[in-house]
Amino acid sequence: METGHVVRFASQQHPFLVETAPCLDLDCSCSITTLTLSELVPPGTPPRDRLTFTLRLCLKTGIEHDPPPRSLEVESLAREFLVRFPAERIGELAEEFDQARAIEERLRSLTLSSGRDELVTYSDVIDERGGVREGVTEHSRFFVFEGREFLVEDHYCVNPECDCREVHLEFWERVHEVHPKKRGVTIRQRLMTTFTLEGKPRETRFSRESASTTKRLLQAWLRRGGDHFRECRRRYELIKAVGARSFPRKPKPPAAVFTDMGAKFGNRAPLAIDSKPQVRRNDPCPCGSGLKFKRCCARRSAIAD
Repeated sequence: METGHVVRFASQQHPFLVETAPCLDLDCSCSITTLTLSELVPPGTPPRDRLTFTLRLCLKTGIEHDPPPRSLEVESLAREFLVRFPAERIGELAEEFDQARAIEERLRSLTLSSGRDELVTYSDVIDERGGVREGVTEHSRFFVFEGREFLVEDHYCVNPECDCREVHLEFWERVHEVHPKKRGVTIRQRLMTTFTLEGKPRETRFSRESASTTKRLLQAWLRRGGDHFRECRRRYELIKAVGARSFPRKPKPPAAVFTDMGAKFGNRAPLAIDSKPQVRRNDPCPCGSGLKFKRCCARRSAIAD
């Protein structure tokens, strides 16, 4: 039934993409992973005609936990999925669950050595091996477009003082080689674009696709973007927290020291200062009479008053 991240149902014309989200609350003792199944409909199909449903799977028992009310069609698909879901895949999900919890624990104490103004991928932060560029693909998002398989890697700004609220998405195509002498999978970089965390396109940084193909690809991504951007918002906050721990806020500059007394006290007029030298009572009188000041000009000044 399952091929990679895609499943097919006997009653449905189109395949379904399966995405997993383990419980990341470190204070929770559950072992529940939420599986979201989204119908891969042709381009141009209205979103309301795309079937999507979720399952909360307990990895210890392999049983759905607290199923919500569903239509008969969705309930039938959910039962078929659970009956045919391979037991070994539950084991794989359990390993992914433990890995996700370990990543969450790592993010609580991780510090970065890169520059504060650089973009980092979520894969680089949570995995020492790196991301798609280094051949590590399990942390990227799987995306099917017009029969082509893409891996989408998300980049974020780590500067804690920047409130950009953006995600930079890099699309890598997974190509299955069929040449007799060269078999396997090759990953090729195709496109990088910027979105707000609410899913609004900002700019396309580069693209190796035609303008029309780039537009169709991004439109297809946006049609399924609700869950993606919700996860991007979570990752943005995590990486900003790592950035705040790695790059503390710069200290404020010291208060300015006033060297200009006029600047410190305003433009008030200076006090008038008498430039005449002060004469003490017993000093010679400055008039040149030869008498002491108290017996000469000082006495005349007192009589005049």
